[in-house]
Amino acid sequence: MTRRVVLIADSPADDFRLMGSLLGALSEAGAMTELFTDGSAGLHSVIRGKADLVVVDLDTPSLGGLDALIQIGRIASRIPVLLLTAEDSKARRMWAVGAGVAGYVTKPVDEQALARFVSKLLKGF
Repeated sequence: MTRRVVLIADSPADDFRLMGSLLGALSEAGAMTELFTDGSAGLHSVIRGKADLVVVDLDTPSLGGLDALIQIGRIASRIPVLLLTAEDSKARRMWAVGAGVAGYVTKPVDEQALARFVSKLLKGF
């Protein structure tokens, strides 16, 4: 069964390798991945359709507001959400735990470990 994964990321060039690795890992795990570079469009796609996993790069410029965090929290109550971020603040981690996200990964990340984590999340269905 193919899993639908929504990846929301507007990554700068230095994150391109990470996103390429993540897309490869998702593909190897049998996922059909939709990439959104506009955070609002990605969140609306998740709300409108069924997704098995949502991977959100919180450093995406269009996700900087409180409204985006609220929407992610609502989504996380129904669908596993994996957050990627360069910011490792206590407040953001506490919010992520409170929102019920499946994982919180700071960049730079170990790409192989991230691939294993994503594969494990997808196999949990």
